Amino acid sequence: MTTSQRRPVYRRPRMVPFLVTGALIGLVVGAVLAYLGPPSAYASPMQEMIVMAVPGGLIGGLLGGIAYLVAERFSTRR
Repeated sequence: MTTSQRRPVYRRPRMVPFLVTGALIGLVVGAVLAYLGPPSAYASPMQEMIVMAVPGGLIGGLLGGIAYLVAERFSTRR
């Protein structure tokens, strides 16, 4: 009679959810900062939100990518 051995299963994280979540959080943070900030004499409130939300989304996506790399590093088989 043979006995089966249990092996641990390691799942790699998926990149897209990390990137999308980071970008969405960055967009929201940028829009909130533009909404709560002082009004500008040279731009409309919507222009201010776009100017703050787009870089916020890019930075958030970058941070999401870094979080993915950290999660992948600690989830690999040793």
